Amino acid sequence: MQYSEIEEKVLIRDVKEKISWSIWVRYVVVALASFLLYLSFFDNSYLQLSLGLIAFVFSYNALAHIFFWLKKRASLVFLLSFRNFLLVLDVLAVTILIYITGVTESPYWFLYLVLIIISGFGIYTPSSVTVFIIAFFSTVFYLGMLWLVYLGIIPVYAPGFHLSQQQLFTLIFNKAVFTTVSFFLFATTIYYFSQLLHQHRDELSHKNSLFLAAVVELKDLNKMKDEFISTASHELRTPLAILRENLSLIEDGVVGEVNTKQSELLVSARANLDRLAEILNNLLDISKLDAHSLQLKKAKTDLSELARSAVEFLQPKASAKNIALDEICPKQVWVWVDPNQIFRVFVNLIDNAIKYIPENSKITVGIESGKNEVSVYVKDNGPGISDQDVLKVFQRFVRLEKDPALTPPKGFGLGLSICQGIVEVHGGKLCVESKLGQGTKFIFTIPKADLND
Repeated sequence: MQYSEIEEKVLIRDVKEKISWSIWVRYVVVALASFLLYLSFFDNSYLQLSLGLIAFVFSYNALAHIFFWLKKRASLVFLLSFRNFLLVLDVLAVTILIYITGVTESPYWFLYLVLIIISGFGIYTPSSVTVFIIAFFSTVFYLGMLWLVYLGIIPVYAPGFHLSQQQLFTLIFNKAVFTTVSFFLFATTIYYFSQLLHQHRDELSHKNSLFLAAVVELKDLNKMKDEFISTASHELRTPLAILRENLSLIEDGVVGEVNTKQSELLVSARANLDRLAEILNNLLDISKLDAHSLQLKKAKTDLSELARSAVEFLQPKASAKNIALDEICPKQVWVWVDPNQIFRVFVNLIDNAIKYIPENSKITVGIESGKNEVSVYVKDNGPGISDQDVLKVFQRFVRLEKDPALTPPKGFGLGLSICQGIVEVHGGKLCVESKLGQGTKFIFTIPKADLND
């Protein structure tokens, strides 16, 4: 099976981690076995064999540890072969343990199955076939031990092991059949599930690749959209400026006398040109905010003065609807901001309130100075916003439904989104609090300026 360079590096790291883990587990097993042997009482035969087994496991594990530490760089094939070799030695150690503890009477037969399971830990690599290798050597070593016992080549260390040759043959035959079937059935089951997981991993990897490709495509499309909006906005500004200039010439009577009807049409045309210019500016600002390219000209600014200027600027519009427009601000609150952009936020929030509340209402603009930041709010006593619509307030191109008795406000639903972007690039946050029938309160925060700057 061919792997990409990245996949092979991941697999090599995975196998190395498993080899390192197995080496330290063997050290723990050797230490635990030594402690238990110290607490136990065996005759000389058991003691010598047990010590020999512990020494055998410690020796090959220490050599493997040294070799693994010295060989820093190794191929995937080498690492898998090295891991399989250590597992085969583990199978041999388990076989010796079973022989010491009574052969067919040993309670440690299950350790073969444990090793088969451990060999299946590499379920995401070609080492999944290792389960059959370990099953094969487990069968060979176990049956070989039984055969040597039957032939009398090795003595049996089991107090209750007194069987005739026929009984021993029957026992060994049954064990051989049971062991072979059990080991390979167990190995096949683990291999099946490892392949199933491997298949699911490949499917997940494929879907992840498709997802990443879609994300890249969406980013490219979004970039193209931003570039188009930016280019279109710039290109349309020139003809708009020319149209404005031509309208001014006509209004001033440069090209001839203008009658009352023509004057009304010119006023309407200028209003629509101004609206179109505002839309283009908003689209351009949205594009800059998305691209993180909005250039701020920061300066130490009195936020209270900005608030008062915004209130004064919109006072005529508020008065036209008989709306009380008040400000509650400290004498001076210094912040490090782009004054033009923050003034724009003030104007947009106050203007929105004027548009969306009925006549004879009230709007309050306030500033509260904290230790590290300044909190600004624009509060009205209008109809409020429903919980469902509050979630949509800062969404682009979303127009919230208002009181049918009020004149529908003009716009494309970009103002609040732009305000949010402006506040965030200043390191602050913009949020809204509102309940139906209880008015609306927009709040934004700005970090305070260091007076020593």
